[in-house]
Amino acid sequence: MVSLNVKRKLQAAVLILFALTVAYAKVTGPDAGYTNAPGDLGSCVACHDTFHEANVGPGSVRVEGDPITNGYVPGQQYTLRVTVQQASRRKFGFQLTAIDMNGNRAGTFESLGGDTQVNPETGLGGRQYIEHTQPGTNTAVVGSRTWQVRWTAPITDIGTVRFYVAGNAANGDDTNQNDYIYTSSAIAESPTSKVSIQLQSNLDGLILEAGTKITINWATTGQQNVDNYEARYSTDDGATFPITNLIFSTTDASVTSFEWTVPNTPTNQARIRISGGTKTGAPITPVISGRFSIVVTGGSGGTVPKISGASVSGKKLVVTGENFGAGASLYMCFTSCATPASDGDKVKKVSNDADFPTNVLVARKAGKSIERGSTVMLQVKNPDGTLSEPFTFTRPLE
Repeated sequence: MVSLNVKRKLQAAVLILFALTVAYAKVTGPDAGYTNAPGDLGSCVACHDTFHEANVGPGSVRVEGDPITNGYVPGQQYTLRVTVQQASRRKFGFQLTAIDMNGNRAGTFESLGGDTQVNPETGLGGRQYIEHTQPGTNTAVVGSRTWQVRWTAPITDIGTVRFYVAGNAANGDDTNQNDYIYTSSAIAESPTSKVSIQLQSNLDGLILEAGTKITINWATTGQQNVDNYEARYSTDDGATFPITNLIFSTTDASVTSFEWTVPNTPTNQARIRISGGTKTGAPITPVISGRFSIVVTGGSGGTVPKISGASVSGKKLVVTGENFGAGASLYMCFTSCATPASDGDKVKKVSNDADFPTNVLVARKAGKSIERGSTVMLQVKNPDGTLSEPFTFTRPLE
């Protein structure tokens, strides 16, 4: 009969052997199904569970390559790069899979060296996994590790392929404790699912008058994968396309044109940008027009700025009228006023009213400089240089 003491020693030896086996298994590569892809068993947090969930540390994991940037050609071979990074870490690991929109295996992985291996096990939908080897956990550069793997695209066009990757930034003690796990994903579009926009309206060098209408046309490839379009304009040569300059949006993928009423925003650095999103969640690469100008003309239509009234509210001076361009300037003087207005009389901290931008200008601090009963002369100048007639404002005594 085995003594109780011997039994305890045997149990301890088995536990130690099991712990060593688990630790060794993780440095030689995880089991299949831990990339956090839909239908997988989870992510590597299932074993490296000190922090209970992924993406809580200061690092990251990413997968990159030409098919992700430019789409894939069926049957073509590509080199993908998987990078895990976290400052001060010296050991890293990963697992990567590729699936179609139904969750099934998409393409074939191969190792390019001894630092990666294809897992002999497969997952849901026959999906394949490629991951690190034990030598592949080490890094020559403290703080990050990059692996290169070969991916052969499916031999037929199966539409969008999604890559899911989990990465481990380990502390190097050869256990599953105090390791940070990160997950991410990327998309590779096919020739039929990749969406591109070609702007057909040539705006380069045009001079467009505010208030006129112009039709903007574009063509789209991969239209069946379009989720939405939107168009915005820029007045600073494409440096910004603010949401306030949204001029068109639709979720109808068949729409490839719209009629634009040119806004009253004079500039010689205007551009239009058309962008959108796909049904797979990827953004459509925006297309930006050539530079054109927006002008405001006088004429009988009266698009020159005109002041019709003014008032003081606290520190604010509120000027009302019409045809105030975006970014219009306000000039104010008390005596010996120059006409046209001079820069010395330019009021600071002036903005177009958010609700009535072409009809109301607000000077945030100018009101406090106008004494009750005193008179000032006001003028508005639009960005294109058009100037309003002088307007005389006398602040009421009460």
